[in-house]
Amino acid sequence: MKKSLVLFSLILMGFLLVGYSPRPYSDLATYKRIPTHTRVDNLMKAGKDLFLRRRFEDARSIFLMILDMDKNNLEAHFYLSKIKNTLELEENEAKKQALFKKWGHLTPIDKIYENWHWGPEVGHFEVRYSEPKPYIPPVRKFRPKATDAEITEAAKMYANSKTADNAFELAMRYWSRREKTAAIKYYLEAADMNAEILGRDDEYMLSMISEELEEKIANGKPTSEDYLTYGRLALIQGNRDDGIKSIIKAAVQSKKLSSPANKALDNYISSGFVDIIGIPAEVYSFRQAYVYDKEKDSLYMRIILCPKDKRQLIPIETTIPASSTSSISIESKDAVFVYGKPGIGGSTRLWIALPEKEGEFPEYEVRLILSLNRNEESTGIDLSNYVLPPEQPDNWSFIISSEFNNTESEVHGNYEKFENGMKISAFHLGSTDGRGPYVNFEDYKEPLPSDANVWKIIEDNEGEMKLLF
Repeated sequence: MKKSLVLFSLILMGFLLVGYSPRPYSDLATYKRIPTHTRVDNLMKAGKDLFLRRRFEDARSIFLMILDMDKNNLEAHFYLSKIKNTLELEENEAKKQALFKKWGHLTPIDKIYENWHWGPEVGHFEVRYSEPKPYIPPVRKFRPKATDAEITEAAKMYANSKTADNAFELAMRYWSRREKTAAIKYYLEAADMNAEILGRDDEYMLSMISEELEEKIANGKPTSEDYLTYGRLALIQGNRDDGIKSIIKAAVQSKKLSSPANKALDNYISSGFVDIIGIPAEVYSFRQAYVYDKEKDSLYMRIILCPKDKRQLIPIETTIPASSTSSISIESKDAVFVYGKPGIGGSTRLWIALPEKEGEFPEYEVRLILSLNRNEESTGIDLSNYVLPPEQPDNWSFIISSEFNNTESEVHGNYEKFENGMKISAFHLGSTDGRGPYVNFEDYKEPLPSDANVWKIIEDNEGEMKLLF
């Protein structure tokens, strides 16, 4: 009796702790799990990028955020000082120009001595007055048109040493001849290696090409290549939403551009900037199913969601270890690309690129199949899910296997069914605050007796399962 009472008390304490802690997938909880030094590093990269783009007010906000987390961060203090000095200089020069334009000099002559009282006590002095020169911004130096020999020389340097400096120099030489295709190619390669090198773009290549492409897009005459180029340049400039939207549109319109568009988004996600602005979507339904068949472990996921602010690149947190995921395939038209990246605590974070849809609140049904590893480091997976809040009922995990598998620790689901030699177990995660069963790969060695339509199984059982809750 005493043992039962102790066990009941421990279970009750566990439910209380789960119930009164922030949801693991809430924005706040997810953000707090990121180590402080990682958040500071990500913010520092964003602040430096904004500073190089001369977006000083936005950069100042970022560096102030860093000081809220680390008040002794010398780099943030340094950039805030540079921003303050730069803005003061620009403000002072603007005032000087306005004053010179009005009076022809910085101080009106008739106002110079109006507060002086002349008399013998003043003594002897001389006043020297010189006309100030108006502030004229320094002239930017544009490169002369490069010769064929100079292009060849720069190309050889880049071939021998593929550095950001050499790629940028080759891009600028092509740009001096207004050969945009080649210039953009090496310009973007330089940015991929070191985005800070773009601060040397005295010829305004980035802004000039971006403005030209913006005009083509506004006039409704862009090509798929134009969308891809504009998207990549927009991401460099920090225009995240337009950049992602344009890259995805290029991939949707042209299969030929699917590979470079995929690579461009993958590079952007891996850069770290996306972690600062990734916003989870509203998820209405989440269903996942572990299946062992044909000597392969797979996880099927069906997610129905509505992205916030119609964003087209959204993160989905999973409980699957990143080391367990070997590949991801897309099984629906409502996803263009998907990327599996390390998430919280070494889990897999899915970044899903969505196609553009009409309507104020577009809804997407995303179907994915994750191929899982079975080795010494990856012996099983946890079928929990914290994407949905506890009050959302449509939150299920399934185990679909041969009925001849002899599991050492068999766990019974809320719903079970035997069909065509298969055992279907369904676990309602809405009733357990997202916690699901653990699957030990070694318990599943028998393949399915026949081809099974997993999507049909996890969807057709909806009516029967609803009767349970």
